[in-house]
This record gives sequence, structure tokens and C-alpha cells, in this order.
Amino acid sequence: MGDTMTKASQARLDEALGEIALLRERVRELERANALQAEEIRIMRLREHRRGSERMSDEDRRQGLLFDEAELHSCAPADAVPTETVRIVKTTYVRRKPGRKPLSSGLSRIEQVIDLSDEEKKVDEGCELVRIGEETSEQVHEIPQRYIVLRTVRPKYVVRRRDSEDGEEPTELRIAGLPPRILPRSIATPSLLASVLIGKFCDGLPFYRQERIFARHRLEISRQDMANWAMAVAPKLEGLIGLMRLELLAGSALHCDETFFQVMDEPGRSNTTQSYMWVTTGGSGERRVVLYQYSRTRSSSFVNDFLGSYSGYLQTDGYDGYNAIGEKEGIVHVGCWAHARRRFVEAHKVSGGEGSAMQAIALIGKLYEIEERLRKKHFGEVAARDVEVFGAERRQETGPALAAIKDWLDAKAQAIPPQMALGKAISYALEQWRRLVRYPECPVLTPDNNEAERAIRPFTIGRKNWVISGSPRGAFASATLYSFIETAKANGLEPYYYLRHVLTALPTTADAALLGLLPWNLGPKAFDALTAEDARLSLDSLPVV
Repeated sequence: MGDTMTKASQARLDEALGEIALLRERVRELERANALQAEEIRIMRLREHRRGSERMSDEDRRQGLLFDEAELHSCAPADAVPTETVRIVKTTYVRRKPGRKPLSSGLSRIEQVIDLSDEEKKVDEGCELVRIGEETSEQVHEIPQRYIVLRTVRPKYVVRRRDSEDGEEPTELRIAGLPPRILPRSIATPSLLASVLIGKFCDGLPFYRQERIFARHRLEISRQDMANWAMAVAPKLEGLIGLMRLELLAGSALHCDETFFQVMDEPGRSNTTQSYMWVTTGGSGERRVVLYQYSRTRSSSFVNDFLGSYSGYLQTDGYDGYNAIGEKEGIVHVGCWAHARRRFVEAHKVSGGEGSAMQAIALIGKLYEIEERLRKKHFGEVAARDVEVFGAERRQETGPALAAIKDWLDAKAQAIPPQMALGKAISYALEQWRRLVRYPECPVLTPDNNEAERAIRPFTIGRKNWVISGSPRGAFASATLYSFIETAKANGLEPYYYLRHVLTALPTTADAALLGLLPWNLGPKAFDALTAEDARLSLDSLPVV
């Protein structure tokens, strides 16, 4: 009987221990679920308390359509002629000096001398006043914006017989032809066109705001006119865009990114369907290209068709659509450390500063420290700028740093639940690992895809306020204008004068000579004629009384 009781007690004890084990496991599950929910709440709170965009008025929402203003306000048919956060400096290092930066030497200067008066120059007998130097200071003065009407007068002549009688029809009418113009029937000169387009696509001034600015200067130019101009100019730049595309694909490395936006009236699609704007940056040497392209979908086939027979490095974020492209023969797919780091930063924030995320951030920071130091060493003010030497030294120094990151990821992957923010960051880094370690192979590349991120920012900033495009035609035109302006900026050209120069020269430039209008074939002196023209017109013009 004692044995029976002992067995019964042991059974109850085993049962109790089993229940305790189950309860403990249940507690662990609940603790993990609670931690996960607490983390999600912290993430939502972080997102909720991020700085929001400025409130927009109804007029802003209705009129401020960055990409569809052209087609929204245009009343002309499609074929009609218009009636009217780590950032790396890749090539140069500029040493910062204390004090205020000097004003640009490219600005015009007028010198005014403030001297002593005749009374103040008087000295005692036997003395003399000797000039020993001077003190100079500079301030910036603005001449208010001014508009001038260029009135073209063409005398008309008829050929008539000397002995003709009254009422006899003349035999010939003669009049000088108009010089070629970018928009023959428009009141806009290349100067005004460039100002309107730069204001819209570079400085973010919607047409309705520019309309008000013109009105303050007693100039009536409607948003419809400006829309028509934008829609007419974009196709005329396609030849240059095609040459830029060839230069882009001739480079050894490309950066690619994409973002969504909404396009109205796409055939066979509802107006709520998302479309995409893709940006690709690159080039060869100092020739930089920023190319925007509109696509109805986010399908990788779009970029795959664009790349064609391209061979070289392609750096992107972790979007799965790039995977198939990266496996294409001749293309080496490179990952982005900025995206990997961003996940660890978010994990660090939601953990309240606790946990291991900061260790990963510090390890990744070592890669950027190496990058910044070596670029300063090899591409600084007094460096030899030897790309191959830089590449070899970078590969040697990044090897141990990358190995340390991999060891840390492997160790933490076994201990951190994959549902947690830190676990997700670790999983992402491991999934992308074979792409993340490739950037040292190409000296042109940096650890991240920030070049494409910076290039697409003008679009995404606009999208925050102006979400939609009124038609596919407008989306294509906007992509062209953005490509043209951002490529000019990437090559160090002032976009207004570059666009004005091109719009002035295009009507008389043969297709075979378009290469001369590409930004890397021009320098600041190419625009001297335009600034001289501005000065002449400013002096010669007289107000009409």
C-alpha cells in the first residue's frame, strides 16, 4: 500500500511539474508577445510624434499639383502647338575654415569708396597724410526682378511696277523671316521659359504661385499658359535625354531607386492605382547623369528592359524586385548599408536605448569611418587621386570590419526572436549579406545607395504635397524635365542658365551637334553671352509711358 501511495504521489508530482513547465513556457510566450506588442506600441508612438507636414490650404491642394499641373491646366490637345544618415563626399574634400564664407567670385561687383572728407584730411604743418592700406567689406544687394518686352519689328515690302496704275495688284510681297524659336507662337523667350520651369521643377513653385508673382509685376501670364509651355518644351529635350541615357549606361556603376505616386486616366486602370517613378544615377568619370522614368508598375521588368545589355555594378536597396535584375549576366548586384543600418537605428529607438542594437550601429559605423578617412586621404586637397590604390586599401581595411559584423549577426540571430525589431534588422542584414559585402570591389561605389536616395528626394518632397499626376503624358513630361534639371545640377551647372542656353540653341542645332549641349561639354563661360545679353537689355530697355 505504501508503494501504491508513493507511486500516486510521484504521478501527481510529475503531473504538477509538467503543468509548471507548461505554465512557465506559457509565461515565456506571453512575455515575448507582451514585449512584441510593447515594441509595436513604441514604434507607433515614434511615428505618431514625428514632425508632420505643414497644413495645406484648399487652394494648395487644388492648385498645387506638382506633376499634373501641366495637364491639369493645359487646354490644348496632345499634338497641338502651344499658343502660349551618413553622407560621403566621393571625389573632393573641402577643409572648413573658421569665419564667414567669402561671397562667390562669380557675382558682379560695384565698388564704392568711402574716404575721409577734405576737412578730415587736413594735418598740422610739417605733417603729411600717408595712405597705408584699406579696409574692405562686402554686402549683397538685390535688384528687384524685372521683365522686359522684346518687340520684334519686321518691315513689309511689295514689289510694284513703276508705271502701274492705281488699284493694280503688287507682283510680290517681301518680309524678313523670324529667327528660329523654341516655341514659335509663344510670347515666352527662352529666358522666361527657363525661369518658369526652374521655378516649378527645381524650386517647387507651383504655376498658380508663379501666376501671382507675375501679377505683382503687372504681367498677366496664366497658369494655363505656363502649363502649355511645360508640356511643349519637354518633348524637345528628348534628344538630349537619349544621349544622357547612353552616357549613363556606359558607366561602370549605377544606383537605382523608385517611389510611388498616383497617375490619373491611365488606360485600363483605376485612378487609385499606384504608379512609380524610377530614378537611376551614374555616369563615367566626372560625367554624372540623373535619369527619371515613369512606369505604370513596380515590376522589375521595367528596369530590366531599361538596362538592356548593361554590364557593371548595380547598387539598390533591398526591394525584392531588384533580385532578378541582380542575377542577370554581367550585372553585379550591390546592397545598401544605409538601409541595413536604418533598421538597427529603429530597433535602438523602440528599445529605449537598451539592448544590442547599438553594437550593430557601432560596427557598421566602422565601415563609414574607413570610407571617410580613405576618401579624404586619396581624394583630398593634396591627394594623388589614384582610384586603384584607394580601392586596394579599402578592400584591405574593410575585410576585418565586415567579418566582425558577420560574426555578431550570426551570434545574435540565435538569441533574438525574429519577430522583434532587432530580430528583423538582423534577418534583413543576413538576407542581404552577399550584396552588402560587394561594394569594396568597385572604387566608384560607397557603402550605401544614398546617391539615388538624394536624387529621388526632389520628387518625394513634392509628392508629400502634390500627390497625383493628371495623365501619363504629364508624368512622362515631368520625368523629362526633372532628368534635365537634376543632371545639370549633378554636373555643377546652374540649372537656370543651362536650360536657357539649351532652349536658345536647340532651334538651330542639328541632331549631330547635340553632343555639344550636354552639361559636361559646357562650362560657366558658355553662359557669358546670356549674362551679357541680360546686361545689355537692362541698359537699353526703356519703360513705356
